[in-house]
Amino acid sequence: MTALRLLLVGVALAAWGALPAAAAPPPPALAGEFVCQCGCGLTLATCNHPVCGPRDQMLATLGRLLAEGKTASEIRAAFVASYGEAVLAAPPRRGFNLVAWWGPYAALAAGAAVLLTLAALWTRRAERLLSIPSSSLTPEQREAVRRELERLED
Repeated sequence: MTALRLLLVGVALAAWGALPAAAAPPPPALAGEFVCQCGCGLTLATCNHPVCGPRDQMLATLGRLLAEGKTASEIRAAFVASYGEAVLAAPPRRGFNLVAWWGPYAALAAGAAVLLTLAALWTRRAERLLSIPSSSLTPEQREAVRRELERLED
């Protein structure tokens, strides 16, 4: 009887250990719009440090502002006021920040323009080289050169 009790207790403990731990509540949707201030460079929703004070503090602030009924733009303004524009995961589309949005496209367009220009120049150069006669010697001069080369070889 004692062995059966021990076996039941062992099975119960094994089953309890196999249960998944209570998952933390998912972060609010706005958490993906703010960068964690711990220096990891990830958003509040993706910061993967097991213990991260700045993330927890910012998520608590975010939850408090949501509970107060603040809108998304009011919450963004509050976070920018507290941490500066660096807290935003994506820079706002105005002023110098437009370089971050349009710079990659401009760089791609400039690179494509450079490649097309170089390809056109190389194509024209090849055409010029093909249009030049292979030799400007007359047939008599070629025969004289051939005779001189044969004489040198002997």
